[in-house]
Amino acid sequence: MSDFILCPAAGPAIGIARRALADLSLIDDFCETSIDANYRLFLRGRVEISSDRRLVIIGEAFDAAGGRLSQESLDTAAHCADPLETVASRHWGQFVAVVVDAQTVRFYRDPSAGQGCYMCRVGRAFFAASSVDLLRLATGEDFEICRDGIIQALAYRDLRQDRTALKSVCELTPGCTASDQNEGVRYVWQPLADLEVGRALTHEEIAERLERALRVAVRAQTNGASRVMLELSGGLDSSLLAMLLADMAIDFTAVSYVGPDARDDESDFARAVCAHLGRQWRGSVLSADHIRLHKSAAAHLAWPSARLFTQLFDQAADRALDELGCDMIMSGGGGDGTFCYLPSSAPLIDCLGSWKTMLNSRAVVHDLALAHETTSAEIIWRALRRMILPHRLSWKRDGSFLSRETRRSLSRRACHRGIDLGCAPRGKCDHLKQMIGIHNHLDAYSAPRQDALRFPLVSRPVVEAALQIPTWQWFEGGRNRAPVRRLLADRLPPMISGRRSKGGFDAVIRDIFKQRSGEMKAHLHDGWLATEKIIDVDAVDEEFRRFQESGSGGINRLMVLWDTEMWVRAVRRRKVTRGLLEGSAIGGTRQSIAGRSPGDAPAAI
Repeated sequence: MSDFILCPAAGPAIGIARRALADLSLIDDFCETSIDANYRLFLRGRVEISSDRRLVIIGEAFDAAGGRLSQESLDTAAHCADPLETVASRHWGQFVAVVVDAQTVRFYRDPSAGQGCYMCRVGRAFFAASSVDLLRLATGEDFEICRDGIIQALAYRDLRQDRTALKSVCELTPGCTASDQNEGVRYVWQPLADLEVGRALTHEEIAERLERALRVAVRAQTNGASRVMLELSGGLDSSLLAMLLADMAIDFTAVSYVGPDARDDESDFARAVCAHLGRQWRGSVLSADHIRLHKSAAAHLAWPSARLFTQLFDQAADRALDELGCDMIMSGGGGDGTFCYLPSSAPLIDCLGSWKTMLNSRAVVHDLALAHETTSAEIIWRALRRMILPHRLSWKRDGSFLSRETRRSLSRRACHRGIDLGCAPRGKCDHLKQMIGIHNHLDAYSAPRQDALRFPLVSRPVVEAALQIPTWQWFEGGRNRAPVRRLLADRLPPMISGRRSKGGFDAVIRDIFKQRSGEMKAHLHDGWLATEKIIDVDAVDEEFRRFQESGSGGINRLMVLWDTEMWVRAVRRRKVTRGLLEGSAIGGTRQSIAGRSPGDAPAAI
């Protein structure tokens, strides 16, 4: 992705930014330009600027058909009464748009979430940057840990809002606008506003809408890549991408990450996909021995959102990229959320919500019971209970291993505000909630893998197409994600379209705990979370003891606590270096800005 720093044009701030970039020998990698009389921009990577210098697009932007943003389209948007609203309605991608309007600088971040944007104030001065490290560089601030932000991250893990776990730092959340005027963020992306409710779609309609959006996303995101590395697990999501890449004649090699336990090895599915498509396959074995236990995979973020074992995937992907000669990684990450992998009875409520569809309710009950491995009576009971709950986007509190005082300070549910639910049924709200939750994980990777990664299944065209499909129509024949299975049928081996199991790397996590649980227990017992009385130390100690004695326990939750503790320690000692800021934009790959050669700085806006 692209990098940017926005800082005041006057006063000491501009000098701090220039000196910091010069000290790290990065000043030549960034182009410097002005934003009216008040701000200056430092830019690196793909950037487009309108002819009147009013509108800047940082990152990759596409039109509805997946074509690159043209200068004509950019100029048209810049001349509209509200350029950001126009950009939001006509374009998608991985970008942040910046516009100057009446001496106010406003931002918009595309809901696909690939391009970061963080903001803060130091005194009265406003700053924005594409990463927390660049924000540190521009301001000279270290940013203290926000205790309340940590508690929110632990209690409502997949609810990501603008307030972060760093004091004074806000994130422009995907689909939102913000400005330098202390107005907060505002959602302009309203995916449920025009939702068609009360009508069942035919199989042909579903397949046509879904495949068209998928092809647009894949074509757009692979544009310019010489060779793609597909992270292929053999599950529905990554297999769907393999099929599309092959159908579209896009050169790719598949790489599967394999755990050390044979019981977790599902690479037979991935090999079957590649054999059917006639494509190269490569396996990469992950081992807990390669984990750096005290390194935080989220140290570069404003949230402790990355998991410890992410290191293993980053290491394996970096080796494969180099050895295979690929310049892009495609991942099926987020597909579960997009394709309504919903452990809920809410689809039944949606089906009963209209007289046009309620005749399908008996089959829906049966399908949900089979998919969730429970009884029809249980599905009906859950649906009845759910109907009395408020109609909203909310996340249930996870209070496990939190101290009593911490739990008392938290509400049972946290609500997401800003998205207009309109007349959307309850199941569709749950569907959207899953999609919002995946934003908490899309940036949880290290360079160079992070720079090369693309997630077409969470791109805006695919997300919006998936949201238009009624939730209950994602279940059929007792199986979830039915529309995807139909797309794969007769185009990939039956073992793929009929697959019910999901791969995982539980063995890697168990190995980490077996080898290092004593060390982890000691550090958590005396760490920042314990000192701040956020966690219940006795409960944590007891859970570690239970695991050491029986080999079972809540190790996933303990791993979250460990990740959070390591993030706090990493952030408190983090110093910005050139190595931390080196990405795909360095080393001669920086793309031209609005048609200029890479060596030419853009003119003043």
